[in-house]
Amino acid sequence: MYMPPLYIHGWGFSSKVFASLPGIKPDLPAHGRNTNPYTCLDDVVRDIALSLPSRHDVVGWSLGGSLALLLALRFPSKVGRVILLGTSPYFGGAWSRANLRAFRSMVRKRGIGAFREIVAGGFEDHVEEEEALRMLEDYINLDLRARIPFLDKEVVVVHGERDTVVPLREAFLLHNLLRRSKLIILPGGHFPSENERAVVSSLLASG
Repeated sequence: MYMPPLYIHGWGFSSKVFASLPGIKPDLPAHGRNTNPYTCLDDVVRDIALSLPSRHDVVGWSLGGSLALLLALRFPSKVGRVILLGTSPYFGGAWSRANLRAFRSMVRKRGIGAFREIVAGGFEDHVEEEEALRMLEDYINLDLRARIPFLDKEVVVVHGERDTVVPLREAFLLHNLLRRSKLIILPGGHFPSENERAVVSSLLASG
């Protein structure tokens, strides 16, 4: 039986990122249509798992990629293949401390809209800033490097060669940590381009 894929969006955005792709597209807490308060990343993953009726292929972008990995590690019976877009195994280690301080300062002073403008231009959807900022801190501190080698799932790592949010070297690190992975490098930046979405559709269709 066909089970629709699950798409998990990145921090500061919403499920609208995947609007053109058919499947299950939840909004993370405090993002888009989800007005539930944010508690912790483990709770987010648990709630996603509880919402799934069966085993699904999972596509995750940025923070959503980290959540996809956590979902596959904690609830393997709910996950088929995993497709990761612009994902780091440890976002806090992908940048220098000085750059992380500057990023936090920029978001707090100018708002999450400023980050969206840098990443995706005119993207618009609701976000609860304070709740989302707490989620950001947990994302920065989430280090999956020691756990990823134990993941026994087919994983495809897709990354834009001009990604300035999650540097390309993170894709190579992720690929090397995973037991069963394929690496696809495409032109483009951090936000999933039409080309990346087409690749995702093709990968999902290949079964």
